[in-house]
Amino acid sequence: MRELRGKMRLVGALIVCLFVGLGVWYGYTVYSQGSVWASNPYNTRSNGSTAHMGDITDRDGNTLAHTASDGTRQYLTSESARRALSQTIGDQMGMSGTGVENYYSSTLLNISGSLIDKLRSAFSGEERVGSSIQLTIDAELTAYISSIFPEGKDGAVCVINYKTGEVLSWVSKPDYDPSDLLDGSTEGDNIADTAFLNRCLQGLYMPGSTFKIVTLTSALEADPNVLNQKFICSGSWDYEGGTIVCAGGAVHGEVDLMTAFAKSCNITFGKLAYQLGEERLRATAEKFGFNENFKFGDFMIYNSSFPDVNSVGGLVWAGVGQSEVLATPQHMAMIAGAVANDGVMMKPVLVKRIENSLGITTHTLETSVYRQVMDASTADTIARAMYQAVQSGTASRAAISGYTVCGKTGSAETSDDKSVPTNAWFVGYIRDDSKPYAVAVVVEQGGAGSTVATPIGRQALEKAIEVVG
Repeated sequence: MRELRGKMRLVGALIVCLFVGLGVWYGYTVYSQGSVWASNPYNTRSNGSTAHMGDITDRDGNTLAHTASDGTRQYLTSESARRALSQTIGDQMGMSGTGVENYYSSTLLNISGSLIDKLRSAFSGEERVGSSIQLTIDAELTAYISSIFPEGKDGAVCVINYKTGEVLSWVSKPDYDPSDLLDGSTEGDNIADTAFLNRCLQGLYMPGSTFKIVTLTSALEADPNVLNQKFICSGSWDYEGGTIVCAGGAVHGEVDLMTAFAKSCNITFGKLAYQLGEERLRATAEKFGFNENFKFGDFMIYNSSFPDVNSVGGLVWAGVGQSEVLATPQHMAMIAGAVANDGVMMKPVLVKRIENSLGITTHTLETSVYRQVMDASTADTIARAMYQAVQSGTASRAAISGYTVCGKTGSAETSDDKSVPTNAWFVGYIRDDSKPYAVAVVVEQGGAGSTVATPIGRQALEKAIEVVG
């Protein structure tokens, strides 16, 4: 009998240990994987009555998304505004992976709270009230930029504060209406296949002549006296294995580097890339963030890339932002902003403030430097080149009365035989510490950057001056 009692005690102890172990494992799993569960669009419990998602507001406190009393998620009343902010805010189905609704779901659902709160909510089923998030985005600016984007065209516009790194606007086309996806509605069946893609962060494009900012930086760092060098542009240049031409058959004659930049002379910058060599040009590009994982606290950016150049042609065309050079609009806005900010590229931020259900602020915006991508004197020279491009070059349509605007256009080829219109690019900024705004614009198959993308960039900067202050 004593032997039987001993075995029963042992079995009982084992059962208790198993339950304790199960409880510890469950608690740890809720703590470590809760945010992953919340982010899953098929997790209906997260969207049900047990979870009251926090609000999302813009930089001025305007409500962009909130949970109604009946538990449904609601967005802006204006359809055009909902569409303009669709990839930034996201949706209840998690279709836009970069959207705040998905990326910050654990915060909006309070799954990132204390372990005690998580366990109590998990076992009791009582309603969780999530934290509210205030973004750096300006809703009015974003809606405006969306309204001026060429109808029927795809592309993206990014506006940032180059002093703080704040994202002021993301517009990505095509867009969608997140209200169409509420409760798994089938109304979203007609949404364009790529509408959920945030092209500001996920669109990888050849940057075309906007990359000449990087090439010029590389040349100045290699030899500051390169500004005194003269280049001959006869409209085309035969290199080993091919020919490079200037856009529209332009012939620039004898030019210095500043004029070549302002006129966007491909031949000069192709020769410059050849002169620099692959190793040096790659090193400069990587200093700007190419070939690097862009993982930031508030969001992720697809990696821009500078290719392995194994031919003269590859190097020459890489110098003018063609070949296999790829960049996102957000990255190009950061590059323009770095020129404006004395060579300092700021870490981009999207979240201005987080407040929990008790009204306690748990996070406030923190600005930090990502990297010094060039020294201040080089940045000043690049700035003068970009200013000349606006004053007397291809970016003249970017000029804003009363402000100093610096910019660079680009027209990136999308086909070998030129049968498809080029992607139109513009990057630029306002040179004013009180209005520190930089912009990047790309219009897919839009044509010339000088005539299509540049006016959009100007209007975006003008509106930023008006509404952001």
